[in-house]
Amino acid sequence: MSYLDRSFFQNPLMEYFKWLINKSKYQLKYWGKHLRIGYKSKVFNSDFDVYNWIANDVILINSSLGRRTYIQSGASISNCAIGAFCSIGPNVIIGPGKHPTTDFVSSHPSLFSNPPNLMNNFVGESVFKNYDEVNIGSDVWIAANSIILDGVKIGHGAIVAANSVVTKDVAPYSIVGGTPAKVIKFRFSDEQIASLIKFKWWEKDDDWIRNNISLFWSIEKFVDNINLKL
Repeated sequence: MSYLDRSFFQNPLMEYFKWLINKSKYQLKYWGKHLRIGYKSKVFNSDFDVYNWIANDVILINSSLGRRTYIQSGASISNCAIGAFCSIGPNVIIGPGKHPTTDFVSSHPSLFSNPPNLMNNFVGESVFKNYDEVNIGSDVWIAANSIILDGVKIGHGAIVAANSVVTKDVAPYSIVGGTPAKVIKFRFSDEQIASLIKFKWWEKDDDWIRNNISLFWSIEKFVDNINLKL
C-alpha cells in the first residue's frame, strides 16, 4: 500500500500553526497551573502537574510530568512517568523504543509490526511490543545528551551524567555515568538516603518548602531536622 508523501505539504507557516494549536490545547487544559510549552515542541497524550516547563523543540509522547519538573530543548521522551522536581537536560532521549534481538530472525519493524512510516509491511498488526514504560522518581537530574532505554527505573534523587546510556535500573541518590552507565558514587550516606526517601520532601506543599528553604542548603541540617519529625 502506498502512502501520500506529506513532506510536500510541510512548510514553516503550517508547522507554526500546528505547534500553536497543540500548545494552546494543553495550556488551556492546564490553565492556572502555569504550564509552558516552548516553540516547535510537540506534545501528545501527556499529563502535567503544576509549574511544568517544556523548552523548544521537545517531543513528549504518552508521558506524565510531576510538579515543577522541566525539560530542556531538543529532548525526546516517550512512554515515561516522571516524578516531581526533576531536571531533564537538553537533547535527552527517554524511551527510544525497542527492536527484537533474540528469537525473531530480523530486527526490521516491517517484519513484526505495522508502522505507517514504513509504508509497506508484511504483517497487519504488531506481534512484538516495541516499547516498555520508563519510570523516573522525584528530584532526578538527567544531564545533557543522555539516553534512557525502555523499561528502566530511576530512583528518587539520582543523577545521570551527561552523554550516558542507561540500560538498567538506577538506585536512589546514586550518580551514574558512561556507556553503559555505571554507578560512580552515591550522593549521601545510607542513613541520609533512607531518611530522605522516608520523608519525601517533594510531596510537601510550597509553604513548607518556602518556610524551610534554608535546610535544603545542607544535607546534614536537613536530615537532622526531618529526623525529629519522622
